[in-house]
Amino acid sequence: MRTVEVTEELQAYLDGLVPPRDPVLARMEEEAHREGIPIVDAHEGALLSLLVKIAGAKRILELGTATGYSGIWLLRGTGDGALTSFEVDRKRAERARANFSEAGLGKQALVLEEDAVGGLQKLQSRFDACFIDLLNSFPSEDVTRHVAELCFERLDAGGLLMADNALRQGEVIRPKNQQTRNVASYNEWVAKHPRLDSVVIPIRDGLSVARVRD
Repeated sequence: MRTVEVTEELQAYLDGLVPPRDPVLARMEEEAHREGIPIVDAHEGALLSLLVKIAGAKRILELGTATGYSGIWLLRGTGDGALTSFEVDRKRAERARANFSEAGLGKQALVLEEDAVGGLQKLQSRFDACFIDLLNSFPSEDVTRHVAELCFERLDAGGLLMADNALRQGEVIRPKNQQTRNVASYNEWVAKHPRLDSVVIPIRDGLSVARVRD
């Protein structure tokens, strides 16, 4: 059976099954939709949090903080864990820090105002999970795969490697621009990696989920 088509009405039904958000997340959702800030939204956020919780992940790496929405979901999945997140936009980084603090997670979240590619090369820490929300932003497929390798190298056995926009609105079938070529290249790299077990979940714009083999 093929994947069911998710209409707006069905998406509203799915979103309605997610527990009501606290005031911080609810405000961030309203701001993001009003200002055109890309966020994962509640349905995918709940999935990210659940995956982190199932994996028992405590040390989270995130590429692309934006205003901290996905980071809050990820951190809440860890319980008392820590998040290291890269965001090149200074104003968004400042907003993210404020949002983490308002959510009671200020001491657990480290937002680095730095390009993720350069920052990753200097980062020596180990992580239990990584969430990439920048596949659309890299200048080439080579850079995309280099970043994926850098993330993979910092994950321990059992660690999760996750990436948003894995379906690119269905354009991955026939990539026609750099953003979509990046996504298709990443998906192929993950699927063929000898040390990753993976699947693409058709939630929103697609979530790639992979686990580092023991």
